[in-house]
Amino acid sequence: MLSKFHTLYFETTRNCNFNCKYCSSGSNIDKMFPDISYEKIVKHVLEPAYELGTRFVDFSGGEFLLRKDFSQLLAKAHELGYIIGIASNGSMLTDKNLEKIQSIVGENLIISLGINSFDLANAETRDVETEYTLKILERIKKYNFRINVSVTIGDYNKGSFFKTVENIRKMYLPFNRIPFVPRNCNAYDLMINKESLRDYFHPELVKYFSGQVSYTPYMLPQEIYEKTSGQNLNIDQIPINPGVGCWVGAYYAINAEGEVAPCPMFLDHVSGGNVYEKPLKEILFESELFQKITDRRHLEGKCGNCKYTYTCGGCRVMAYYYTGNVYAEDPTCFINELSDEEIKEKEKQTISSFKNYVRMAKFGHIFHK
Repeated sequence: MLSKFHTLYFETTRNCNFNCKYCSSGSNIDKMFPDISYEKIVKHVLEPAYELGTRFVDFSGGEFLLRKDFSQLLAKAHELGYIIGIASNGSMLTDKNLEKIQSIVGENLIISLGINSFDLANAETRDVETEYTLKILERIKKYNFRINVSVTIGDYNKGSFFKTVENIRKMYLPFNRIPFVPRNCNAYDLMINKESLRDYFHPELVKYFSGQVSYTPYMLPQEIYEKTSGQNLNIDQIPINPGVGCWVGAYYAINAEGEVAPCPMFLDHVSGGNVYEKPLKEILFESELFQKITDRRHLEGKCGNCKYTYTCGGCRVMAYYYTGNVYAEDPTCFINELSDEEIKEKEKQTISSFKNYVRMAKFGHIFHK
């Protein structure tokens, strides 16, 4: 059976060679930040995380490949037995570096690149035009690594999201959505809201299996999830086999200074403790934050009284950034505005994509029967 915390998103550095206008990690090309040493990372993060059942580590930044010891970190993660991911801006994914990475991990790698749209909004939010990223994607394909596209959704790309999804699907690539939050900027007006989620984003997310089912509202009946996963959600309190809806609990994140949060979008705002000051096990299993947020009986408002509480949970990040309370109801949820027939239709779509997701999750070793 999987650990409650199967996946680690790990920001190993804040240094970056891009200057993205709304960078979530607060990185930019004009700042230099000290990095935690390889030895401390292995001792306090990689080794204890694996012992606790974490099996997927996604190295990020800043730009992970700017670390001089990136090859050592990849080698250690591979040696320990992790499935490895790299979330990159792509600039360092030269043939030379890709060959070096392949010599270390073989094909044990998922590379995530970001595309927010196929129009000018991409350069506005990601500091490069879409064509730049598409060329890098083509280069990566030569090395047989798995590829994922990350789409950060916000007010700036609501009108083009359907076209973005269409173009990514034409490339036969999986994608995941990341909700924009003003983690290290003041652009609150760019966040999604109930109307944009209902009218622009959710219709596309529920329509297609996207590689990671990590969106809300997630309208999957509890009994169908339990029959497939073998989990009793009334006991386990959170879906982890595989993760669906809000991934808090199947997922956790560590920033460049060692603060541990239940989701990458919480980093720099919400923390259960610092992994270089407290053992990771203590943070994940004993801190008040992680104990409560991974038990959906603590959810408040409509999220705590919803038929999809255990398969969805509402986006905890949206709850936090709109209300300041990680347990509050998700203000972007629109379920209460739907008719019974509309809910039934979305359930039907969700069940269909969930079955496809389970097949992929088995392939990706994030589902155990």
